[in-house]
Amino acid sequence: MIEFQYKREKENILISLKTDSTQIGTFHRIATIIYALKMDILSGELSTVIEQGNEYTIDSFILQADDGDTTKAAFKLGMMMDSVFSKNAKFEEILEKLQIQEPAVATFFKETPEFIFTDLPDRNQTCLYLESSAGRGLLYYVSRILMQNQINILSATIETDFETGRAKDSFYLTDGSGQMFASTDLALKIRREILAPIQSNSR
Repeated sequence: MIEFQYKREKENILISLKTDSTQIGTFHRIATIIYALKMDILSGELSTVIEQGNEYTIDSFILQADDGDTTKAAFKLGMMMDSVFSKNAKFEEILEKLQIQEPAVATFFKETPEFIFTDLPDRNQTCLYLESSAGRGLLYYVSRILMQNQINILSATIETDFETGRAKDSFYLTDGSGQMFASTDLALKIRREILAPIQSNSR
């Protein structure tokens, strides 16, 4: 099940979606389609809720279209979301058809990025605060590494500071067994994998 709505907001697109697909990697699917359609997430909210015993993800984003055609871009996005969250869809096959070009990671990390992992015992979650140079594909790149490490994104706040040109994002996470992990080797592994491209270039 997916409910998708969009409307123009000045030069940007405001979208909201609700889906009963809550497995690890749900946000990465969304970020991948947005990136593939040459749009960038300027801000957003991700949440997981329970309604009548069923779990749903409810997300809203403000998007910017690279080519400026917001109406056309939003229509394509709606069509793709139906495909991505179809019970019969194979995400790997969709990726092959999109022929995604990997983002230039160095553009996100022009200045030293911040990655701060903090355990929140009262919520049994780990907060990952990410601050870096903003750029199209940043969330696609980061969410893929989280998914590959079996990290579940329960909620998130995505922000872009237009004065500094930096992304300031907070993700609330659990590991594959539903536990906090800021003080474990897993947090170090994720940090290392996210920064790997620029660390290898600096050698």
